[in-house]
Amino acid sequence: MRNFILNEKIKLRRKTLIELARATINNNLKKELPKLSKKILPGNEAKYRESIYQEREILNQRIKIYLGMDYEKSKDMEMYEVAENIDEILEKNSKYSNSSKILQIIEEACDVCPSNKYYVTDLCRNCIEHSCKSVCPKNAITIENSKAKIDLDKCIGCGLCARACSYYSIVKLERPCENSCELKAITKNPNGTPKIEEEKCVNCGSCYIACPFGAIESKLDLIKVLNRIKKDNKRSVIAIFAPSVAGQFGPKVTIGQIKNGLKRAGFNKAYEVALGADMVAEEESEYIENSNELVTTSCCPAFVDYIKKHQKDYIKNISPSDSPMIALAKKIKEEEDCEIVFIGPCIAKKNEDINREIVDYVITFEELGALFISCGVEPAEIEDVDYEGSFDGWNFAHSGGVAQAVINKLEGKEISCIKMDGLKESKELFSKLKNEKFDLMEGMACEGGCICGPGIMVNPNVANAVLKKIKK
Repeated sequence: MRNFILNEKIKLRRKTLIELARATINNNLKKELPKLSKKILPGNEAKYRESIYQEREILNQRIKIYLGMDYEKSKDMEMYEVAENIDEILEKNSKYSNSSKILQIIEEACDVCPSNKYYVTDLCRNCIEHSCKSVCPKNAITIENSKAKIDLDKCIGCGLCARACSYYSIVKLERPCENSCELKAITKNPNGTPKIEEEKCVNCGSCYIACPFGAIESKLDLIKVLNRIKKDNKRSVIAIFAPSVAGQFGPKVTIGQIKNGLKRAGFNKAYEVALGADMVAEEESEYIENSNELVTTSCCPAFVDYIKKHQKDYIKNISPSDSPMIALAKKIKEEEDCEIVFIGPCIAKKNEDINREIVDYVITFEELGALFISCGVEPAEIEDVDYEGSFDGWNFAHSGGVAQAVINKLEGKEISCIKMDGLKESKELFSKLKNEKFDLMEGMACEGGCICGPGIMVNPNVANAVLKKIKK
């Protein structure tokens, strides 16, 4: 399960989102944009990079992505040009919009980390064996200044030296983005920066979490949503929030307070996606009851994408049910002419939004946090209200919850289940399917489930504790 750490990268992103959101609400965005990076990174001393000017340039590229712009189309634009065109940029079909790339790489922010290379650390004790030197097939290791040294031009990365060292003093350095990607969807551009192979990527967001330099950013809708809420429009704007919202604003903030907070922030209505989860559990249980074939769950878009791109023999087994987000959005739109904003922990949902065109915007809990702060909404101080959805519907938020909800709907009928808790298990479990028969396969791309998604605000243990308090 993800170990969430509130680090400097996340703090800078949140600070930037809050400043952008405040400027939008105060109708100052056009005026603020050219000087926003200086406001966020003041003074003459660099905090994160070699120079303050480099830091601000990278932040400007980040701001463009936060505004919903395509990095490739906008990287050479000056911020005054962005400001001049901001009204067009915030329109859904702007020529500057990033309409399809969920993850974008900011080349200026990439440190071009070395990968697949072995290094000798200070733990080397210059033992008399020198097994590392003896085992190297390319004579890449010498002993200099009482310490082993690897000639990286000769090293072929076989790792024999690391395995031969009794003190574990030789380590392999891998790029965090490449290392985090279970699907090997990250390669290198000629200049050494990472490249995302779209035909392999399922937008799980693991590389976005892993990059310590914040060079990988995701598509954001926050400013467009705020802009939409501010407009006097006959169509209402409705928020639907994922079950994993539980605990995102601290263990004492109730789900009812968050729901009420959404209305205070300007949404006309707010609904629980747990209601959509109940619909999906009902549909999938009926489908399984009438099928002799394996059914794979459809609630995690990254898992569905994984099957479509990496396990094509099982495409026919994907549940025909909509995801809870789509199921609820469809029902709402049947009854009301409105625009729908999905709020959740997931980056892959942004891709599902593009492909299905049922939901109008997708924002993460992190974006919601910036929205609340910029609107002056403090969920902990708001009146609590009732919320809807069954215990099973809310339980979709963590691994095992979807399968359990389906089993409970079947009321005693025994079925065999297999659960993929994270993409790390994908290959092994799909190999198992070839030799054993199962009725249901629950798939979650994030280990631990949605409470561990890339857009969460708190440690998953907090969300788990709050979910346990929901009455059965």
